[in-house]
Amino acid sequence: MTIGKVTISIDLELAWGVWETATADDLRLAEIAERPICAMLLDLFGRYQVPATWLVVAALLDQDSARSHPGSKSCWYAPDVIERIVAAKVRQEIGSHSGRHIYFDRISSDEAQEDLDFAKRVHHANDLGFESFAFPGNAVGHVNVLAGTGIRVMRSRDVGFLRTAHHGGRLSARAANYIDQFLPVPPRQSFPETVGQLVDIPGSMQILGRNGLRRFLLPPVTRAKLLLGLERARRAGGTFHLWFHPSNFYYRRDEQLATLAWFLGRAADEASRGHIEFRTMSSYAARVEASTVARAVG
Repeated sequence: MTIGKVTISIDLELAWGVWETATADDLRLAEIAERPICAMLLDLFGRYQVPATWLVVAALLDQDSARSHPGSKSCWYAPDVIERIVAAKVRQEIGSHSGRHIYFDRISSDEAQEDLDFAKRVHHANDLGFESFAFPGNAVGHVNVLAGTGIRVMRSRDVGFLRTAHHGGRLSARAANYIDQFLPVPPRQSFPETVGQLVDIPGSMQILGRNGLRRFLLPPVTRAKLLLGLERARRAGGTFHLWFHPSNFYYRRDEQLATLAWFLGRAADEASRGHIEFRTMSSYAARVEASTVARAVG
């Protein structure tokens, strides 16, 4: 029987996600909104038995990195959030979202190596996993450097229409994202791909925030897309890789959380029937390795 997969990955950044352009409002929300949202997400994952992958900016665990930035220290330094994730009743995976949220398509290989070495030191010092990775801003670059650090699985740009749009530049990609999210276009399935020494499990869909023009994004459209993504994965055995930032829940928080809970309830029901399984990112490396060994033995 064909079994679909659902993978949920979360980019945990707080103010590091906007460190170049952070406004007073950005800092205020990172300080007061992020922690309650993370707690609510963990409650949902506990309720529906979901092992998600949390991709962490390592500087959130480094006090020295926080000192040179404006606003409250809690915008930049959040060991309490990571501790809550580690202590969750349903085990969550911890991965990396780089050292200090720099964009890998704009830096040299030496700079990428320095950032990743810092991230690896922080993760190991705190007994955190360091096998899964998401590029800041989905800016893919220096994959060979990434592989040399011990990372085994990465999440690259979303599959389908959105990946094609990236070839036209950032403005083209942003416009495509709006078009895709405002229409009930079925998200594409993701399938693990080997990229050099790494396994790539690209994103299928991001839950967008509800500020600015996105406040007009209707929940029924988002729910329709989530259901279509789940059904496609169930029928064909692919992966519906849903991802987001906690900051995507800053605006219209309760409405956003209700939409996610609605989806998790349906996915959990499919899982109870044996139609889908929840998978963390690192699990794809193990499956690809097992498949490779089986082919070699055969």
